[in-house]
Amino acid sequence: MPTITPAHLHELLASTDRDAALVVVGGHAAVVPSTPAGRGEADDALVITTRDAVIAELDTGANDEQLERLAQRLDTALDSLGG
Repeated sequence: MPTITPAHLHELLASTDRDAALVVVGGHAAVVPSTPAGRGEADDALVITTRDAVIAELDTGANDEQLERLAQRLDTALDSLGG
């Protein structure tokens, strides 16, 4: 079962916080806000990507197929780190 899924990317893109990030903490992925107070225990998390980085990667918008491929690439990169 992948750690990072297209649902995480949908949630990240839906965030109104331009600096929101997709992080992994304790083996689980989560979308967290940019403000330190909003991150709580995620302060020690591994940042996988940010909302702006995903938007830049997809450039012209995101369809489900693009989000699936990006989620797979991010999950593979995480696995290569031993995550």
